[in-house]
Amino acid sequence: MLRAVMCPDCAEPVHADDLFCESCGRDLRLDRDATRATASPEPCVRCGTPADGESDYCSGCGLRRNDGTDHVEIDLAVLAGVSDRGLVHRRNEDAMALGKLARGTEVIAAVVCDGVSSVRDPQLASRSAAETTLTGLLGAGSGSGSSDELIRSSVATAAKAVATLAGSSLRDAPSCTLVCGLVERSDDGTAAISVGWVGDSRAYWLSDAGSRLLTHDHSWAAEQIAAGVLDEETAMSAPMAHAITRWIGADGPAEPDVMTFTPQTPGVLLLCTDGLWNYVPDADELAGLTLPTVAEEGPIAAATELTGIAIEAGGRDNITVVVIPVSPDLPRSTA
Repeated sequence: MLRAVMCPDCAEPVHADDLFCESCGRDLRLDRDATRATASPEPCVRCGTPADGESDYCSGCGLRRNDGTDHVEIDLAVLAGVSDRGLVHRRNEDAMALGKLARGTEVIAAVVCDGVSSVRDPQLASRSAAETTLTGLLGAGSGSGSSDELIRSSVATAAKAVATLAGSSLRDAPSCTLVCGLVERSDDGTAAISVGWVGDSRAYWLSDAGSRLLTHDHSWAAEQIAAGVLDEETAMSAPMAHAITRWIGADGPAEPDVMTFTPQTPGVLLLCTDGLWNYVPDADELAGLTLPTVAEEGPIAAATELTGIAIEAGGRDNITVVVIPVSPDLPRSTA
């Protein structure tokens, strides 16, 4: 007899081999989650003023209410992520969105975004870009177009969504960086990994056979180093070091760079914001911290541990880490 389970949207009974929920139409092949704000109905913890549901701040004393995004954990078993406000910023302007085909191993996708703190409502840009891009990437199951085309079109759609947040004025329009990862498995079980990025959020490939940074920052420092104008130490210590040269927003050059590779050995695809890599930028060091924990406790434990390391090192920025283990020889599911 088939084991009965519940639809994650409407909680109606479904069976383990159902593709769609007959009650609400939910596609049961997909499992996804993302950073989302939740309205707090609780009175202000400082002055007791009731929540009005319309503002992030208490109307009585001005204290920022917790919208549920200060610390976010998402565990989809085959991938996981943690996003944390850190110790200095007054809110979490990072966002992440994770998804997988729940009835198979064909498609796994994740998006990490970092809001540009110098503009208004950067957290809205991050959340919109992350969810919109993930929706596009999860369309990989339809088999339309290459991974490169899929990432570019998904990011372009996200850029349009974020642009609408600007309203009638482009001044200080909400904007963010973005890095996304897509793992697609072919009929013979080989896994292709595609990464796209805009800005200075990063992707790493971590493996016992060799680890490396997959992305190059779209930033002032990276461009100075690439042009041979400054050495790395001088460029990274300059006041303009972290100024980004590409971003997602109404006034931004949102063209992503994209790369694809097929790993020959097991490893981990790591996506993160600069809240982590500012403290641990080296791929080999990240591998040493990540791989043993993934092997022993799983991806959510590794994401939690890396977030904790960044916080213990100072937590001067928001921190978001997504961990995706990849086994090249894993056979395709027939479920």
